[in-house]
Amino acid sequence: MPAKARNNPRQVRVKSCGCRQCTEKFRPGSAPTRKDCTGPWQARYRDPAGNQRAKNFSGERAKKKAEAFLDKVRDQVRSGSFVDLDRGQITLDEWQPKWWATLRIGDNTRETITSVWSRHVQPRFGRWTLVSIGHLDVEAWVAAMSSKVGPATVEKAFQMLDRMLAAAVRDRRIAHNPCDGVRLPKGRSKHPDDLMPPTYDQLAAIREHMPAHFHAMLIVAEETGLRWGELVGLRRCNVDLEGGTLQVRETVIQVHGVPQRKPYPKSLAGSRTVPLSARALVALKAHLQEHPASGARTAPSSGMHAEELVFRGRRGGVLGRSNFWRLWVPAAEAAGVARKVTNPLTKRVECWPHFHDIRHAFASRLHSLGIPEADAQKILGHERGAKVTWLYTHASATSVTSVRAALDGGGLRVVS
Repeated sequence: MPAKARNNPRQVRVKSCGCRQCTEKFRPGSAPTRKDCTGPWQARYRDPAGNQRAKNFSGERAKKKAEAFLDKVRDQVRSGSFVDLDRGQITLDEWQPKWWATLRIGDNTRETITSVWSRHVQPRFGRWTLVSIGHLDVEAWVAAMSSKVGPATVEKAFQMLDRMLAAAVRDRRIAHNPCDGVRLPKGRSKHPDDLMPPTYDQLAAIREHMPAHFHAMLIVAEETGLRWGELVGLRRCNVDLEGGTLQVRETVIQVHGVPQRKPYPKSLAGSRTVPLSARALVALKAHLQEHPASGARTAPSSGMHAEELVFRGRRGGVLGRSNFWRLWVPAAEAAGVARKVTNPLTKRVECWPHFHDIRHAFASRLHSLGIPEADAQKILGHERGAKVTWLYTHASATSVTSVRAALDGGGLRVVS
């Protein structure tokens, strides 16, 4: 093991000093004009990679500062907690591609965070170095965003910056994450009427004003609680009319406006078997008789294969959410069900009910029929239930049978 350097820290010779050593180095032959050297003290150390590093200290008690720094950095190197702040001198624009390459996310999520980066994070912090971003800088940014966009957008932008800086901490580029402790604005609670799902009578009224082509799809949605992507991505090979069930094995997502197949909907719990009530079976059989679908079983990676879809657009293509929404809102208004509310924060006009509220109505119906919450959780495709009770119950082996029996035997009970 090499001997420890005895001249560490050492004083650096400078031209402005007139001591004997500095005079001999910079003005040979001249007489010194100062007794004590005024040059900075340099502390030398090796980083975890073995590279020689140095840091200068000037001013009063410079030697003491250099010695204290050496003691601290040597302890950090030995304990593995050393942070090389020089590596944190890169800008957030330079760090973003490095962080981006490590993400393991779906294409639709990647599209969302790309938009968040370009609209909110990059314009504010893109040119900042990692070590220059402080806690109050993040607080000010969040406060400024809160006056312009909704709480959900603020949360997405903040989460992205938080994850980027947390990765920088783990990569030993900065010592701490300035996003820690930042409080996000809370969204305003909705009116109790807006939290209630539509009743089945209201859904029936909306369906009467929708084109007949979509009636079967709406009935299946009311009887199964499928998500939008699961419903429009349902394939004929996953429907068992004799057994009265359908298999949810994939979903449809939108990436840059183009529909794509995703093998596992929402989560692993989303891949499930859902019972079909008698009402859903009748509607589904009639729909397939009028609009046959191919029973071929293709892989999601092979493309959309719209001919395999049970529910398609009126021209035979993949049904888009925006196109359906243009029909849904006028139908809800014609039925006297729609409520338009202007969000006081975003100034956007929102319409109730959304298509997703059909799923909420189905969940409420299961609850009113006395279905165990664990069974409802399994049918709805949730990884964990709401609040407390679902955490302490377990789905029964006959959940599919019991849900179908309740749906058929209980009838169409109105949820209020």
